[in-house]
Amino acid sequence: MIEKLIKYQNDSEKNFEEKKNISTIVNYIFALIIFFSSTIVSAFTFPFRFLYKKIFLKKNKSKIIHLNDKNIDSVLKEEKLVLIDFWAEWCGPCLMMNATIEKFANESKNIQIAKVNADLNRKLLDRFQIRGLPQFILLKNGKEIKRYAGAMTVFDLNKFCSETD
Repeated sequence: MIEKLIKYQNDSEKNFEEKKNISTIVNYIFALIIFFSSTIVSAFTFPFRFLYKKIFLKKNKSKIIHLNDKNIDSVLKEEKLVLIDFWAEWCGPCLMMNATIEKFANESKNIQIAKVNADLNRKLLDRFQIRGLPQFILLKNGKEIKRYAGAMTVFDLNKFCSETD
C-alpha cells in the first residue's frame, strides 16, 4: 500500500509539471495533503514509536548501515557503490520509505545501503548540502554520481541505482 501511495505522489507531481489542467491540479493538491498529513502524523507519534522500538523491538539483522560523521569516511573508502538515505523521525515520507529501503537493501547486490539521521548528523547535512528530506545520494568510489529528493518505490530505487554512469 505504501508503495502505491509513493507512486501516486510521484506520478501526481510529474503529471502536474508536464501539463496543468483541473485533473492534474486536483491530484497534485491531494498528493500534497497526503504528504503534509504523513509529516504531521510522524511528528505527533514520534514519542510512541520511540518507546515501542526501545521496549518491544529487538535488534534485527539489517543490511543497512547507519552512518555518522565518525564512520562515513571509512565506509565510503571500503565500499565501491553506496546509496545514502538522509531521513528524519518527524518526516512522513522518510518513514514511509523505511520498509521500501529495507526491502531494497535485502534484494540489492553490489551496493551498500546506508542511512543518515538528519537530526543527529547536522555536519553531514552541510557536507552533502542536504536541503530536503528524504534525499538519496548515490556514491561510486566515494564520489557523488547522482541524487534524488523525495520518496521512491523499490522499482524507482532499482532504476536510480542501475543507471550509474
